[in-house]
Amino acid sequence: MGKKREYDDDDGRTIADMSDIGRQPMWLARRPQSGERPARRMGEDPDARDGQRQARPWEDQSTLSKEERRLYILGAVKAGLLIALFFIVGLGLLILLLLFLWM
Repeated sequence: MGKKREYDDDDGRTIADMSDIGRQPMWLARRPQSGERPARRMGEDPDARDGQRQARPWEDQSTLSKEERRLYILGAVKAGLLIALFFIVGLGLLILLLLFLWM
């Protein structure tokens, strides 16, 4: 095996400890076997007590009202439809160009 590299700017701190995060199954969820620790989810504080999770403001559902959420969804749908319209118009222009070249 190779040697462990030493970098000049490495001060030894751990930015994100990934040793306790397990691989998630692709098709079927499985339960941890007895004696096996469940894998931590990303964003959870390892020092927090059971039941207490780290504050994640982007998951706070109480900030948006139903009307605001509906407006955001409609805005995203309109943006997607606008992009689809550009692709459809471009495809139509390409078909017209090819028809004029072959006639």
